[in-house]
Order: sequence, then C-alpha cells, then structure tokens
Amino acid sequence: MPEKKIRVIHVLGNLNYGGLQLIVLNLISELPSFSHKVIFQSREKGALYPRFEGVCEIEQCVHDKGRTFSFFRRLTSLLRNDAPDVVVAHLFGNHALVSMAATLAGVPRTYGVSANDPVFYSSSTLKPMALAQVARPFCSGEIAVSEAVGRILTSRLHLPPRRVRVIPNGCPVEEIATRAAAGRSAAQQPGGRTPRLFMAGRKGRAKDPTAVLKAIQLFRTRGRDMELWVAGDAPRKPARASVESLAEELGIRDLVCMLGVRDDVPELMGASDIVIHASNSEGFGMAVVEAMAAGVPVIATDIPACREILDGGRCGLLVPIGDSTALAEAIRQILDDDALRARMVQAASERVRSHYHIKQMAAGYAHLFSGSAEHRVT
Repeated sequence: MPEKKIRVIHVLGNLNYGGLQLIVLNLISELPSFSHKVIFQSREKGALYPRFEGVCEIEQCVHDKGRTFSFFRRLTSLLRNDAPDVVVAHLFGNHALVSMAATLAGVPRTYGVSANDPVFYSSSTLKPMALAQVARPFCSGEIAVSEAVGRILTSRLHLPPRRVRVIPNGCPVEEIATRAAAGRSAAQQPGGRTPRLFMAGRKGRAKDPTAVLKAIQLFRTRGRDMELWVAGDAPRKPARASVESLAEELGIRDLVCMLGVRDDVPELMGASDIVIHASNSEGFGMAVVEAMAAGVPVIATDIPACREILDGGRCGLLVPIGDSTALAEAIRQILDDDALRARMVQAASERVRSHYHIKQMAAGYAHLFSGSAEHRVT
C-alpha cells in the first residue's frame, strides 16, 4: 500500500501575477511528493489561477474588510474538513489569524512566512511585534526568506531565534537562463542599439524609480542616451502616471517605456544591458536573483537583503538609496568596463546556482514539512 502523502495547505492573499505567487507556484511544482492545496482570500480569481489549478487544488475563502470573524470561521471549517498535516501562511501578520484557525481545526503544524520587512510596511514596530507575539502559542515557527529578514524577526519583533528558520527563496535557474538567452538573441541588432536598463516590480513605498530616472537625465545632459523599460504596474494604475509625469518633467519621456504586468520578464531581462533594482526596503529581491540567473549584470540599492544576495557587491554593484549620481556612475562602469561586467556576471551565475536555486528552496521546505519531531515552541 503506497505511503500517504503529507498534506500541505498554503494560504495566500490572492493569485495575481506577483513575485510571492510565482515563488509559491514554483515551490509546489518542485514538490510533487507532497499533496498541496492553496486557499486564497481575494474575491477575484487572479491571473495565475489557471496555473495554480494545473499543479494543485484551489479553494477560495474570501476575507472582506470588516468581516474578519466570518473569514476566521470559514477558514477553520475548511481546515477541519481538509485535515492537513501542515499549513503555511504566506503573509506575515495574517499568519496569526491563520494559525489560530489551524489550531482550532486540529492542524498539527502551522508556519508563517515573512517575505518582507514587516516593520517597513507598518506605522511602527508595535503592530507587527504584537501580531508575531500573539501568533506564538498557535504557530510552530516563522520562516524568513533571507538572513536579513531573520534578523528583523529576532531583533525587532523579539521572536526567539530557535523559532525562526531561514529558507531563502529560489528560482528555476536553468529555465530563466534559457528564456533570457532567447530574449537576448531576439534583441540583437546590426550596428548595436541604445543601451537598455530594465526594472521589474510594482512602484510603491518600497520600489521607487526616481533615482533611475534622474540618472538617465544625467546621462542625457552628457550626450549619452539610454532606454529604461519598466515592468510590473498595470497600464492604468496611478503609479504608471507618476513615473511618466516625472520622466516628462525631466525631459526623458521618450526614453522610458512602461510595459505593464508581463509574464516574459526573463526574456525582457535578456534583451537588456543592466537590471536595476531600486528599492527602499526588501525582504529578498527576487528580481535580483532572476537577473543573476539570466546572466545580466545587476545594480541594486545597498540594503541588507540585496547586499546579502549580491555577496556584498561581488556579484553586482550596490549604490546608496536615492543616490542618482552614484547610480549613474555604476551604470557607466558596467557599460564601459567589459572585464568588470564579465566578472560580475560569472560570479552571479555561480552564486545563484549554489544559493538560490528552486531545488534548494524546495529541499528546505521538504525537510520542514517532513519534520515529524517538530513541535510548537513558544
């Protein structure tokens, strides 16, 4: 008689096209030896619904504003009926509510994943710290997607280090490299072209392309143009308008192309000369890792998560937050120094394979899911 698969339920806010959703999708695809189900909380199915449907079961459990108790009651019922071995809440803070529901439903183990700096997105440290502490009696432990996030959970939210497990995010390295190569080949033009910079990610409190736009303006004043492709924001969103407005004000609107939400990011990276990750806060920086896999040099803001991924600047250049002059100099170095470019791309390629491959991430979660000796710790 075949051994029963360990049953894992992943709780997500939505199934829209985003870094977190793609990470979970890749993780589920990489762990077919487990039985997976996704419960999502939004009213809309989301663009990635068909892809999730192809790899696991899906169920909707709507969490409307002001109706938390209704959501909690239905989630508890769903978990009781499903009887999973493990529940993973992929939204830190929300993991407190999910953990309580799972405990009432008799789920043996629940984990909360912290994919970002929870303090950055709150008005103070108090709220995320309170949620983290409230969850402790019900949650088996917290998963940090980087050492940088792990330090925040222990030093600022005061979670005991024994609770926090660091499992770095990973990506399908070979697939990204192949797709990037196709994009690179398609972009080749006789006689060359204007250098192209690429940014991925939604504009918001964390992502801010202002310094990038000002760096491009600085190059134009020196008689050297370069394009900027930005992917991640839907065409009608206010964020798009704000970027276009600033580009117009700086006199570089003709150099900026807003691409909207795309599912061909590896190809777009391959067709670019540099990937820029302009972020004020980051839990991991998946775009940085994808660029490393794509074989494209990276410039990122010098924040802990990016510094960690780029090995202190060995695998890509780091610049201060908001410093357009430093960013322009970093761009110039990469475009004008072939040896530097080749050295960084090679170092990045080796590091992404050894540290941030989806198979390593999957192995970390598989070990966690299979840990029969794991018990809740407070």
